[in-house]
Amino acid sequence: MGMTRKFAVMAGGIALAGGLLAGNAGTAGAAEATPQAASACPSGWFCVWAGQDYTGRMQKVAGTNKDLTQYPVFQNFKSWYNHGATCDFKWFSAKNHGGSSGVVPRGYKTTDSASHYIKSNTWVNCR
Repeated sequence: MGMTRKFAVMAGGIALAGGLLAGNAGTAGAAEATPQAASACPSGWFCVWAGQDYTGRMQKVAGTNKDLTQYPVFQNFKSWYNHGATCDFKWFSAKNHGGSSGVVPRGYKTTDSASHYIKSNTWVNCR
């Protein structure tokens, strides 16, 4: 599958397959390329890091986004954290909420050596 394989993980009985991204102007941000912990992800955001163990550049997204391809880290990341305050994060492997999809539960975080991507997102199961 190589370095640009789809975001896919099986952990804690949760299966994710496809890709992760964000696209509305003003809803994503990036941090500098310094080592960070998952705790660097602000409450209410979904964050990804370029490197394993929450290192490298961080990109974050809040809100629904139809096109995350403009944010480089969402196209090649190894760590992620749904620090959503009230919702689960639903990602899609294609722009405009198309292609494969999966849900990352609120509070879920993980890291691995594979490269992942997402192209659009929404928030679901809000409580």
